[in-house]
Amino acid sequence: MSELQIALLLIAGAVLAGLYLAGKWQERRLLRRLGEDLGGGVGDALLESGRPEPPAGGRAAPALRRIEPRLESAPDQPDERGADVAAAPARRTEWIEDPMLDCVVELRCARSVDGVSFIDAAMPLTASEWPMPVAFVVWDARSQQWVHPDRFGYYTDALAAIQLASRRDVLNDEQIARFVAAVRQVATALDAECDPPEPARVAGAAHELDRLCARFDVRIGLTLESTAGAWSEAQVAAAAAHGGLEPAAGLRWSAPRASGEAPLVLTMPGQMAERLVLELDVPAAAPETGAVQQLFGLSNQLGIRLNARIVDDNGRPIDSQSVAAIETQLQRLYEDMRGAGIDPGGERARRLYV
Repeated sequence: MSELQIALLLIAGAVLAGLYLAGKWQERRLLRRLGEDLGGGVGDALLESGRPEPPAGGRAAPALRRIEPRLESAPDQPDERGADVAAAPARRTEWIEDPMLDCVVELRCARSVDGVSFIDAAMPLTASEWPMPVAFVVWDARSQQWVHPDRFGYYTDALAAIQLASRRDVLNDEQIARFVAAVRQVATALDAECDPPEPARVAGAAHELDRLCARFDVRIGLTLESTAGAWSEAQVAAAAAHGGLEPAAGLRWSAPRASGEAPLVLTMPGQMAERLVLELDVPAAAPETGAVQQLFGLSNQLGIRLNARIVDDNGRPIDSQSVAAIETQLQRLYEDMRGAGIDPGGERARRLYV
């Protein structure tokens, strides 16, 4: 073999080695990029066991969540949005489906539909005025939870819901029929299947929830009576702020919505007044917060600040023995609430007693 042939073989070997190394580098770069886009590593499909699919439309029992294959884009459409957009997280929602409080209608699309279509289709429902809170959420397969529709997402399932009653109002027949009609309109726009309940059955559930809500709608009030003439709004506001209360609508001050704080409200009947009312919203108070103790503690603090005495509705002075008597009655009420499926101070109670 001549020296020229040997040189050519060496050059060819070097070129082939360079091409092989460049290909492996490109492969590693692509795998790393795919792993970042998909939120996890890309492994060997022959060595890793796949996750089985559940029955269509089924939900995971423990947390009312669906278990479905993850989708990065619609299966019949290429994703032209780019990696940065595809990785954008969906906007989550605090709403949780509650079969006791809500009329919920499920919408199921035969194929993945883009988020813009979901948002546009839901406008007759979400943009209308309703006497009760309305929710429209979609199942996000990437985060495995119900979320608000995102315009960059693709979804197949949605829930449309309206709360049946609260302490302030209850749905009537006309409002229920309007909600069902609006959901049907959303389903038609999405070419989705839905099975709305009979309005008469929903109306019956709404009135039953209204009766249950009224049964536990209890407030404990203490009256602060001036011993030195009427107070001005400024005096009451200063005393309320000193006691940790925040301004609310009208001549009212309330405790901040923080963990451990009892739902207390101080009300002034006019800009000048000789009597104030401090109330505890019983069903919205968690028993472990010591709500009664907070009620009496704050009333004593306000009484000292405003030079007032604490009396009941009939003008009789309140003593320390009243605390024990009230707490005993509250324990019985809380037991009844739990027996009816309402945890005092829990999420269900906060939605009912607003």
